[in-house]
Amino acid sequence: MSETTSSFFPLTPLEENLKRCLALRPDISSRILTGQELEQYIGWMMRTFGRQAQDLALLSDVEGDSRGRMLELGRHILNDPSDRSSLKALSDIWGNQKEDAYIRPDQDLSAWKMLRYMPAHWHKNQYFEIFYSLSGDCPIHFQNEVVTMKPGSVLIVAPGVLHANPCYADDRILVYYMLRATTFDRVFWNQLPPGNLMSAFFRKALSGQQPNSCLLFETEGDEEIYRLMERIYDEYRQEEAYCNQMMLSCFSACLVLLLRRYEGTARLPRSEDFKWKHEFSAILSYIQTHFADMRITDLCDRFHYSERQITRIVQKYTGLSYVQLINKLRMEKAAQLILRGDLTIGRIAEMTGYSTVSSFYRCFVRYYGCTPVEYGKARAGK
Repeated sequence: MSETTSSFFPLTPLEENLKRCLALRPDISSRILTGQELEQYIGWMMRTFGRQAQDLALLSDVEGDSRGRMLELGRHILNDPSDRSSLKALSDIWGNQKEDAYIRPDQDLSAWKMLRYMPAHWHKNQYFEIFYSLSGDCPIHFQNEVVTMKPGSVLIVAPGVLHANPCYADDRILVYYMLRATTFDRVFWNQLPPGNLMSAFFRKALSGQQPNSCLLFETEGDEEIYRLMERIYDEYRQEEAYCNQMMLSCFSACLVLLLRRYEGTARLPRSEDFKWKHEFSAILSYIQTHFADMRITDLCDRFHYSERQITRIVQKYTGLSYVQLINKLRMEKAAQLILRGDLTIGRIAEMTGYSTVSSFYRCFVRYYGCTPVEYGKARAGK
């Protein structure tokens, strides 16, 4: 990925063919296809365009055994466009996308550009899918929500989530990265420090238990994120020595930057039991960062909520009252500082928002059941 986005990603011959096909079928571009409808559309293309449609087996991002299987199915359909069993088998591969079909055995992730004018169809992935928008407004459809990606948007979609991604414009350029689920668990969750308020919500957002399990970060204008995404994409194609290690290193760095810079504005999915608004991320992130010297009125002034609203938000999404949450954050931070072993109790009290050492002692003993000194000695012996 270099030069200007549009000049680097002109329509390919396959995309040109797909565009011509779609222009003849406006009924297709107006909805998301089911598996059966995708079978019928592929059959129609084969009957209409014959040999010119032989590349429409759509093999550009398939690896391993599935590539050979799709080639075989493509030949069968080309010879007999009414071959329902081959059409269904091809549709099934696209509808339930498995890790080993899209990620090489010796790698943890792969990187591709979304095929423009491919009929949008409902499908699930066995892997985590990370979309990155380069150009245009790119909608990602879920069963109960549509997420519109703009340039710089990063969308993480959990495995097993039914979704579709229509890409019906020349300037709609979307790249996507397919990451093994076990690798994502190891890389992403390890970036979240213990006690991080947003980690529980990120886990809920990417649990795969909601019809729209995803996590959206808006990074427009962030050159560093762009360069990391670019490096992953280029590494995958160059296949140089240690490319898998380099891709994982870049992906890990990208996740750190997303959390560092955009944790407070991350968009979580909304559902009937999870009425999340993007400003809640900012509120909780602000609390996480400023708990030592913050008053509830500071939150009210900053986010334009009343004290009652702030209290209800904190209670609903953390299970703790505002006072309990601040106390928890202060005590956990104090425990971390004690274990460092290079700070006085007075300094720790000051850093965690207590005006006197005695008040810090009282709160610490009440929370942990021992004095700060006893806590340090007990943990040092473990």
